[in-house]
Amino acid sequence: MADKILEMKNVKTSFFTHLGEVQAVRGVSFDVHKGETIGIVGESGSGKSVTAKSIMRLIEHPGKIKEGEIIFKGESVLDYSKDKLTSVRGNEIAMIFQDPMTSLNPVFKVGDQIIEVLRKHRKLNKADAKKEAIEMLRLVGIPSPEKRVDNYPHEFSGGMRQRAMIAIALSCQPDLLIADEPTTALDVTIQAQILDLMNNLSDKLGTSIVLITHDLGVVAETCSKVVVMYGGLVMEEGSVEQIFKNPSNPYTLGLMKSIPKVESGEKSRLIPIEGSPPDLLKPPTGCPFCARCSYAMNICNEELPPYFNVEEGHRSMCWMLHENAPGFDKNKGGATNE
Repeated sequence: MADKILEMKNVKTSFFTHLGEVQAVRGVSFDVHKGETIGIVGESGSGKSVTAKSIMRLIEHPGKIKEGEIIFKGESVLDYSKDKLTSVRGNEIAMIFQDPMTSLNPVFKVGDQIIEVLRKHRKLNKADAKKEAIEMLRLVGIPSPEKRVDNYPHEFSGGMRQRAMIAIALSCQPDLLIADEPTTALDVTIQAQILDLMNNLSDKLGTSIVLITHDLGVVAETCSKVVVMYGGLVMEEGSVEQIFKNPSNPYTLGLMKSIPKVESGEKSRLIPIEGSPPDLLKPPTGCPFCARCSYAMNICNEELPPYFNVEEGHRSMCWMLHENAPGFDKNKGGATNE
């Protein structure tokens, strides 16, 4: 296996509000290897975006990374000085934020926003930076980049703004790219183009990618590894093949069953996951998915399950995998359906 570029070790991030401590991320661990694309999936509120911002150390007051380690290229991100952090962000680790409509500064030309990054991190003069900005726009598939470099964000469509954001993120050829819902609010055709673009650029530049999404279809097409999050925890982790062929957590099963399927000659209804995510002001003592799970046993409500190794590289947090648990009938469905 290639070298690890990122190691997340038992990371806990909370927000201290007037109502109490919101435990958004409650002990997340996973690795990213060089050139690897991993998908972090789960419902809204599962802790995906907070995990990403923790990697970048973008957690602002009243938030705080309470515990754990974040190791990037062998060094602790949590120990970075302010100057070191400024140097690494946008240069070695880049992030594509969720909303391209608001991520670009509306009062500056798109080209100037790329030029600023190039001059700051790659120390190019203005003329060379503009040439590189044009090439980056060309690379991400924006037509007539020589003209578009002088356009303002409002002159770009949603898909073009997202491409511009990718151009900014990749302008310094980062070792790690974090993409937070990069295809949100884009039509299906543009979504496919953006994902193809990210894959191609990853292949060309050797960039590792952490893709945050709620769309398992996107993960199947794009990623090599999957991290399934719920209630601030990693519920299951494995390769795309392992997760899709052998899902071993009721929450993962519930997500699978809620995916629309094209089945010839037969109509099938989507099976929703009934209920709501847990209140992270007062997270449950046991499994966070217990209240919504059709497999739930007494112990699920009382004690958080450990990780069980399903197979090499595949782990799942579920008491149903214990040797003394009843049979795990995956046809039963991952969630209560009352």
